[in-house]
Amino acid sequence: MELFAYRRVVVVPAGIGVAAPVSTRFGLVVPRGCTYPLRTLAPTGVFEVVRGPRLTLGDLFRLWGQPLARHRLAGFRSARPLVAFVNGRRWRAAAGAIPLTRHAQIVLELGGYIPPHPRFLFQGGL
Repeated sequence: MELFAYRRVVVVPAGIGVAAPVSTRFGLVVPRGCTYPLRTLAPTGVFEVVRGPRLTLGDLFRLWGQPLARHRLAGFRSARPLVAFVNGRRWRAAAGAIPLTRHAQIVLELGGYIPPHPRFLFQGGL
């Protein structure tokens, strides 16, 4: 997932969906306790989803504790509506309804347009 607000990158932090205690190693979060079925271990925008429950982007933002709405993205607001892309194609429904599927490439933009990347190379094993 890539997030942009006013044509600037918004970092998706490591540790979303990871309960304390945690430790870090080389900038990665290492869970020492429970984790949610949806989590980030590195500040790369790549998130892990366990098989089973159907989760959406809205679930990720709720777990993160950040707003996701028509004119809001994390801590940013804009008079222009939020624009979402999934696998390079414009998503016309609410961004929170985007299903989290294997290797989905999600780009959210608020307050300006940045051409979405055509593809992302996932690390082996993901």
